[in-house]
Amino acid sequence: MKTLQKAAIAISGGALIASGFTALPAQAEPSSAKIDAYMAAVPHGKKVSNNEISYENGSVRVLMSATAASCRRGWYCVYEHNNYRGAMAQWSTTPAHCKKFKFSNYWKNKVSSFRETGGCERNNYFLKDAKKYQPDPFEPFEASKPYVRFNDRYDYAAKGL
Repeated sequence: MKTLQKAAIAISGGALIASGFTALPAQAEPSSAKIDAYMAAVPHGKKVSNNEISYENGSVRVLMSATAASCRRGWYCVYEHNNYRGAMAQWSTTPAHCKKFKFSNYWKNKVSSFRETGGCERNNYFLKDAKKYQPDPFEPFEASKPYVRFNDRYDYAAKGL
């Protein structure tokens, strides 16, 4: 425990930096400091617990430590690590969010797995990687995938190609 107290951990520009220490396991109990650092990087959220932040009046939520079971029915969820591990961002599937959901800078190029339990039209909602002057690589956002096709490259979720 003393080692953890001495570790200087900060989130900056979407990167987790731990100087001189190995990273905590993905499923370790999150600390208030980790939530506070995330909220500093992605402002305007409401701290729900030491593991959860709420945005946009509860229609977007971030869990700092999650599993596949953390994705609630009726929501779309992206995870920062394969096999539904690490931090998870989830949003409810209102018609507005089925059209387009842009990831915050923290989540851009970090999506490694996903679960879909929402209500957007099947085969018509995609994870996409924004590319200038060329088609955006995409993957259908349906069911669950422990590994995504374009790992750590997606920038947004959107309806249609």
